[in-house]
Amino acid sequence: MRGKSARVATIGLLVLLLTVATAVPVLAFDSRTGDLVTIGTDEDVQGDLYVGARSITVSGTVTGALFAGGQTLNIGGVVEEGATVGGQSITFTGVVGRGVRVGGNTIDVTGDIGGDMVAGCNTLTLAEGARIGEDLVFGAGQVYVVGDVEGDIKGVAETLVIAGHVGGDVDVQIGTLEIKPGAVIDGNVKYTATEEAAIPAGTVSGSVAYTERVNKEDARQARQGIEAAGPFFFLAGITWKIIGYLMLLVTGILLILILPKGMAATSNAIRRKTGASAGWGALVLFLTPLAAIVACITVVGLPVGLITLVGWGILLYVSQIPVALLIGHLVLGHTKPLEGKGFMIGSLALGLLLLTLVRAIPFVGFFVGLAVALFGMGGVVVTKGRYWTALNMVEDD
Repeated sequence: MRGKSARVATIGLLVLLLTVATAVPVLAFDSRTGDLVTIGTDEDVQGDLYVGARSITVSGTVTGALFAGGQTLNIGGVVEEGATVGGQSITFTGVVGRGVRVGGNTIDVTGDIGGDMVAGCNTLTLAEGARIGEDLVFGAGQVYVVGDVEGDIKGVAETLVIAGHVGGDVDVQIGTLEIKPGAVIDGNVKYTATEEAAIPAGTVSGSVAYTERVNKEDARQARQGIEAAGPFFFLAGITWKIIGYLMLLVTGILLILILPKGMAATSNAIRRKTGASAGWGALVLFLTPLAAIVACITVVGLPVGLITLVGWGILLYVSQIPVALLIGHLVLGHTKPLEGKGFMIGSLALGLLLLTLVRAIPFVGFFVGLAVALFGMGGVVVTKGRYWTALNMVEDD
């Protein structure tokens, strides 16, 4: 009876995790996956669209929101709601009705974004003729604003070049600021940089406030700097979440390419051996680091303890991948076998995106992360146990 109750409880915990993670697409949505995914100009997608692929092209109409993860993405056509996108090279050439949340290496905007844009990247370019209807918020290396930003510009970057129109204020912390002749800023400019910028006369309608960036500060100045940078901590958090998503996605893709059967087996073990996965996960998650710390106390056990802690940390990180793979599989089509590298990568990209979004929710994110660690680590142990059992059976024969 006790074992049955534990199994029911762990199944309930997994169902809760999956329910929360997939709460967004419960209504109307469409999902696509594969190596190359194209939404043609004559295609009309009803509701939200979830895409996971190496190369993604959207040229048609999406009546809902777009959630996409891949290597190369070209978002054209019309997305009537917002877009949440992650990839290496991302281009917005069409119309997005509301806000955009994007993370990648290079981001180019040549189209129209109706809401605000929050970006974490190496290079961000808003081309001539492009428009952002509200604020532009970024954490980036280089940012080039040649088009039109109707709201404010806020962010942290190494280089910011403004040659277009800004309808609101500019409030940034940067290495170098350059405002081109012909640029128009309707509001104020407040910036922290290594040196003061030469701002052409007539380009800024409001006031200009410059703060020199210094390398050494006393305690009072440091506290003031932290308080002044408070609004940017939220941005930094978003940027690191995007970077973390991309790093985990790349790690998962490599594991799928190298060990496709092992990754599928681990994901299936979490789904079919729910109680065992949760039980083993609890043991590995909580008891392993304690045992390793105890071993480190003794001189003889110090190397073993350190190696165990490193291995435990790697397992904790990698354990997110089979859980994300399972979530993406359930959303894209739970009746379809989890096989084929293209389908698995698409499932992983979608599952990681959903997990990243849910974990950003205060309070809820902690429990979701705990559930992911329990089931992920337990699934790895259960899968390895099955492999050892099969190996022993072969040797006995």
